[in-house]
Amino acid sequence: MDLKVNSNTFFKLSTELSDQLSDAEKVFVSKGTTYPVQSHTPDLGDHVKVELADVFLGPENRNTWYVYRFHVEFEGNEPDNNPKDQEQSASPQENAIKLPGYTTNFSLSSPIMPNGHFTWAEATKNGTRIPADKSIVDGILKIAEVMEEVRSLLGDRPIKVNSWYRDPATNRRVGGASRSRHLSGDALDFVVQGMSPSQVYAKLNPWWGARGGLASSSVFTHIDARGYKARWSYGY
Repeated sequence: MDLKVNSNTFFKLSTELSDQLSDAEKVFVSKGTTYPVQSHTPDLGDHVKVELADVFLGPENRNTWYVYRFHVEFEGNEPDNNPKDQEQSASPQENAIKLPGYTTNFSLSSPIMPNGHFTWAEATKNGTRIPADKSIVDGILKIAEVMEEVRSLLGDRPIKVNSWYRDPATNRRVGGASRSRHLSGDALDFVVQGMSPSQVYAKLNPWWGARGGLASSSVFTHIDARGYKARWSYGY
């Protein structure tokens, strides 16, 4: 994976504003710089936590830094990211589920967004993958709203969900990345009727921009709402 710096910025030891940090706590990095990375994850205050690969910066030769999310983008797949989730089977539409943070039950057949096209059955694999806490439910709600935008952008074509929320055990079993956004609920792998994954990717890439991750395989498109630009191909 590579980090690309798209604006002059500081790599910092915390998410504090750069002018509040000493010279020992930040490193200036110019636009156009590229570094190999081991990992990147969202952090507080519109920042990304980055672990560089075999690159050490600053007076203490550190490889882990925080950077403003709009100043960087990432390209390349994580080494352990090779998901092959099973297709969604027919849902027992009459079933209801309980979700953390809510007192009422949710019907599996109900749309997640009012008058929307995506259901709780799709988000929870027919009720077999129930979120462990409300933050995951919030992630599902966030990407469900995005998917309504995606459907409209693609001409209201039907969309089949391959994989949405994945609990840690399921994520390991199907070959997901250790830091997969599916664990947070705000990621989907999907297929659009009448469009190839490469066509979907080409249409969504400029529109999605720095809002999150976007990736393509020969059999599905991935989108997530991590909050910074990440792009990759699964290689199959």
